Amino acid sequence: MTIADQARNSAISLEAKKDALAQRQNGDWKVSFTVQGIDMDPRLTQAAMGTRYAMVLVEIGDDELPVPAKESIAKAPASPPKPAGAKRDWRDIPKPQQAGIRINEPSFSAYLRERHSAAWRETEDPDACLKFMCGGIQSKSELATNQRAGALWFQIDSEYQAWKALEHA
Repeated sequence: MTIADQARNSAISLEAKKDALAQRQNGDWKVSFTVQGIDMDPRLTQAAMGTRYAMVLVEIGDDELPVPAKESIAKAPASPPKPAGAKRDWRDIPKPQQAGIRINEPSFSAYLRERHSAAWRETEDPDACLKFMCGGIQSKSELATNQRAGALWFQIDSEYQAWKALEHA
């Protein structure tokens, strides 16, 4: 029996309607679906929270047939253009540029001194401290190409934002 056969034999088939979509602060997406009671499979209701699933979704039309992928994409509404001079979303700014912005904020230096004192004592400079904490990178440009350094940067910046919110609340 192939893995495809195993998947087909274990599949849970049901109809659902998308009713919510949100992006979390860490970049993950949360999608919610509504399932009619008659379609709900007890394997879903009885599974523990945190149970992982491989999912395949196929959009269906009013005729109950699959909608071809090109039609589905064409129907999706385009994102509205941002007005001229509108503030960019932080997540849209490349990581090296984010880091450059942060190291010029006096409160970021205060955060490093307070919450990462060992790394701060090692360098006593926000730029050098950040590079040290991101795995000893040589340049902030590595945040865009070095996955580990980028993940460390995301964690540092998230902790900084939480610290700043608590300190200045």
